[in-house]
Amino acid sequence: MASFHKGFIKTHPLISAILYVLRLYLAFSTVSPVTTAIDPCYNYTELNDTWRSINNTHPSVINCDRFVSWSGWYRLFINNTSAHIPDTCVAQSSCGTDVPLWIRGGHPTVTDGVVTRDVCGHWSGYAASYCCYFGSFPIKVKACPDNYYVYELVSPTLCSSAYCADTGSINTSPTTVTPVTISPDPCYNYTELNDTWRSINNTHPSVINCDYHVSWSGWYRLFINNTSAHIPDTCVAQSSCGTDIALWIRGGHPTVSDGVVTRDVCGNAGSYCCSYGSFPIKVKACPGNYYVYELVSPTTCNLAYCADTGSINTSPTTVTPVTISPGNVTHCVSIGLFSEWFLMYVGYRSGLHFPKAS
Repeated sequence: MASFHKGFIKTHPLISAILYVLRLYLAFSTVSPVTTAIDPCYNYTELNDTWRSINNTHPSVINCDRFVSWSGWYRLFINNTSAHIPDTCVAQSSCGTDVPLWIRGGHPTVTDGVVTRDVCGHWSGYAASYCCYFGSFPIKVKACPDNYYVYELVSPTLCSSAYCADTGSINTSPTTVTPVTISPDPCYNYTELNDTWRSINNTHPSVINCDYHVSWSGWYRLFINNTSAHIPDTCVAQSSCGTDIALWIRGGHPTVSDGVVTRDVCGNAGSYCCSYGSFPIKVKACPGNYYVYELVSPTTCNLAYCADTGSINTSPTTVTPVTISPGNVTHCVSIGLFSEWFLMYVGYRSGLHFPKAS
C-alpha cells in the first residue's frame, strides 16, 4: 500500500505540466452555446395583405399564392390585428381568390410544438361543392406565447388559390371520429364491384373512366379477376386505375374491432398525391380478411375508385409534433476526451497506466 502512494507522490514532470495546462484551460475557457435552430415565434415575416380576409368575398381582383417565393415562417395580420389561417371550411370565392385555403386538424397549443397540417381549398365541381375539393401541400404550424400562430408556408398546387386570414375563434381540439355500428351488417350485405379496369396496374388507359355519374347505392366489395381487392390506402400514380385521377383513401384501413370508420378520399393530379379531394366514404373491415365501402359519387370527372390486391395499412400514420428550439453544445466532452487521450499517451511514454474511462 505504501509503495502505491509512493508511486503517485513522485509524479512524472511531463504529466504535472500537462495537468497544469488543462487546469488553466478549464479555468479560463467559456462554454458558448451553439444554436442549432431559431424559434419561429420570434423569427417570422409579417403577412399583412388585407385582401386575405375571409370577409373579402367575390373579389374584383383574383389573387394567387402559387407563384409567391415563400421562404421560412410567417405571421398573419389584418389591419394591424393578429390573424390566423382558418381551421374550418371557408366559403368559396372568399379571401380575395377563387379557391380559399384553410387548414384542417385544428391549431396546436404551445406545448404541442411544431405540427403539420393539411391544406384544403373549397371549390365546386359540376354540381358538387366540397370544402376540401382541392388539396395542397401540407404546412407546419406553431402556437406561440402571447396567443398567436406562425406558419411555414409553401406554394399551393394550383391557381387561383390563396391562404386565408381570420381574426375569429381558434379550434385547438381536433375532431375525433367515433366508430359507427350499422345494421344490417354491410359485411354480408354488399354489391360486388368487379371492374377489371379499376386495377392499379391499368395505367394510361385508352378509355378514361369516371365514377361521377354512377348511381352509387349502399355498400360495395371490390374484386379483380375474382380476387378480393381493396381501395389503396397509399398514394396511387396519376393516370392509373383506368382513369385520369385515381382515387385512394388516406388514414389506413380499419381492423374488425374498429367497426365502421370514415376515410378521406384523395386523387393524385400529378403535383401532389391529394391534389383532388372527394367526399369521404365509410369503410368496414370484415371477418375473412376483406373490406366493404359505402361509396359515393366523387366531386368531378375524370375521377374513379382504384382497386388493389396488394398489402393493407391498418396503422394510420400519425404526425409527431416537432420542437424547434436552440440546442446547447458544450466543450466538456471534447476536453474530457482530449485529457483522457493525452494522459494515456503520456502514461504510455512514461511507463504508467491509467484506467480506461467507462
